Amino acid sequence: MTIFQTIEAAIAGRVLRAPDALVRRVTEERWEVDGMPLDRRAQYMLALGNFAQRSMPDMTPEDARRYYARLSRVLESTPPEVSRTAELTPSLRSGQRAGRAYYPPHANDAKGGLPGLVYFHGGGFTIGSIDTHDVLCRRLCASANCIVVSMDYRLAPEHPFPGAIDDCYDAYLWAVDRAGDLGMTPGRVGVGGDSAGGNLAAVVAALTRGEGKPSPRVQLLIYPSAGTIEHVGRKKPELQTGYGLDVKTTRWFFANYTARGGSRDPRVAPLLLESHRGLSPAIVATAQFDLLCGEGLEYVGKLEAADVPVTHLHFTDLPHGFATMSVLPRARDAIAQIADSLRRALHG
Repeated sequence: MTIFQTIEAAIAGRVLRAPDALVRRVTEERWEVDGMPLDRRAQYMLALGNFAQRSMPDMTPEDARRYYARLSRVLESTPPEVSRTAELTPSLRSGQRAGRAYYPPHANDAKGGLPGLVYFHGGGFTIGSIDTHDVLCRRLCASANCIVVSMDYRLAPEHPFPGAIDDCYDAYLWAVDRAGDLGMTPGRVGVGGDSAGGNLAAVVAALTRGEGKPSPRVQLLIYPSAGTIEHVGRKKPELQTGYGLDVKTTRWFFANYTARGGSRDPRVAPLLLESHRGLSPAIVATAQFDLLCGEGLEYVGKLEAADVPVTHLHFTDLPHGFATMSVLPRARDAIAQIADSLRRALHG
């Protein structure tokens, strides 16, 4: 991070932490969907973003990744303490990938290990890393009192479908096989992710069912991408621009990921699975001001119709990406609620 990027982050962080009086003045005209208002600070943040935002589809993938990495540092607040972290380099079919394990406070006092969560970051299969989601993983680790194993995977367009799926599936099985060495209780290991990572977590859960491998204790799906590009925003066209994730960026992500076909494969769109019966219990978080909200709601319906236990958390006042926007007090509250559901699922 250069000195100029450090200054940029400091200035942006101060602007985002503006006094309430300024936020109220900037957000006098409330943004609503179905009569539900967007959180004022989220609206303030998005209004600033719409003024200064750069379009990722107009960048190279490398530039978009650097831009997103800087943005993630601006939008995150100081995370809670964890007892320690450990860098991992599991060998998968595609070679060595990077990973990081997070251990909650007092982890060393747990006899017989702690439950675990294998986590896949979001970013449209194109951007993101274990570093962009470091703060979120620390929050989940500390609040859910579980070991979080965050795993990187190959990104598109350099490595289109099914590269990310192969890596995530291999990483999950690697972590389950080494649960004891990682300090995790065998049989109490879940899988999770946000956005594209939520898609990958859902697909991993489906693959374990189909191939007779150990199923996740729970699948944590935070505003997951669950359908084809035709599903995106089809029920709420008013969400296609202005709320962070827009339809142009989503189409770019899909084009990168499905460059070699497979756009209607259930491993791309788990909504298209022939059957959802027998999948792992799920925690699904959706956001009212999210282009992907409709398909998330559809996926909840598919799981419930197949008698899969589902905890559905719907946040009526937040946009897509809130889990990595902990600069917003309301986002921190939502993350805490998600972590509480995760804690009960893993420890219960």
